[in-house]
Amino acid sequence: MKEYKNILIIKMSSLGDVVHALPTLAALRHNCPQANITWAIHKQFADILPGKPWLDDVIFIDKHKLTSISYIKTLWNDLHARHFDMTLDLQCLAKSAIVSWCSGAKEKYGYWELREGSRFINTPLIGPHKYDHVIERYLDTVRVLGGVVDDIEFPLPYYEAAAQHVYELLSVRSSQHDLYIVVAPGARWTVKEWPVDSFSALCKRLCLDNRKVVLIGAADDIPKGAIIEKAVCHSNLINLIGQTTMPELIELIRICDLYISADTGPLHIANALKKPLIALFGTTSPERTGPYGGNHIHLIVSPTSAATPKKPLVNDTECMKQITIDDVWNMYEHIL
Repeated sequence: MKEYKNILIIKMSSLGDVVHALPTLAALRHNCPQANITWAIHKQFADILPGKPWLDDVIFIDKHKLTSISYIKTLWNDLHARHFDMTLDLQCLAKSAIVSWCSGAKEKYGYWELREGSRFINTPLIGPHKYDHVIERYLDTVRVLGGVVDDIEFPLPYYEAAAQHVYELLSVRSSQHDLYIVVAPGARWTVKEWPVDSFSALCKRLCLDNRKVVLIGAADDIPKGAIIEKAVCHSNLINLIGQTTMPELIELIRICDLYISADTGPLHIANALKKPLIALFGTTSPERTGPYGGNHIHLIVSPTSAATPKKPLVNDTECMKQITIDDVWNMYEHIL
């Protein structure tokens, strides 16, 4: 692989997608150990990125201002001043193409699926995993450029202060011998969600089995947490939905004994940390965007799922309902 000196990775959102791109960062670092590597990202996802030695700098991109001529001019001047020699756009949308264009890099690349006109800015890098998992698609960009990809590595950061805060939060409600099961009942799209009543019934069974169940999620998931809390009504349930920062979320998942959710951002953090996990899929394709790369992964796919790598999202509101509580419980008993 060419010895690039100054590389810009563009992957601005969302949480799970950024995690999927981390192995590409690791591969670039291994192949270009002396390069300065910068990542362009939306600020709310930046804490998922590692620091040195993996990553040298981070640039925050305001998605609400990418239609502003003055903002683009400022971005152009800032990025040109950094003298990038290669840009790797892993978003492949119009918004990321603007950033790539502003970079001033002579070499501008993306993976094969260039959308929304980004093909006019970036050169597609088409490798052997065109219809395989998105992690492999991203890694194909490194392979096509002549790099070696030995394994899949997720360079997540460690936050000591956040880890201490998580320990303090949990120690009030539990003992050091408790097993923690982290459950995320929400998802970015409602069509990907398992019904909240199913989560409630599952959490109650887990609590009655003397497990500490920790609910996580964004502020939008607070109503789901309230429903589950009311239905379970047990001291083993710890509701932290809407109460954790990104660093705290990472460290909470790091110490759990099992993670359970549908296809949502924290699932991919759990996968990156190689935590035992149960992933519920139906309307999205686990072959394309599911947890990847280890025997810690336990998939439950709806029997009515029609999602495939070539049709990764199916708008079927009934699909996830076909996964039963017993399906998940039996998998849990197999793991723990």
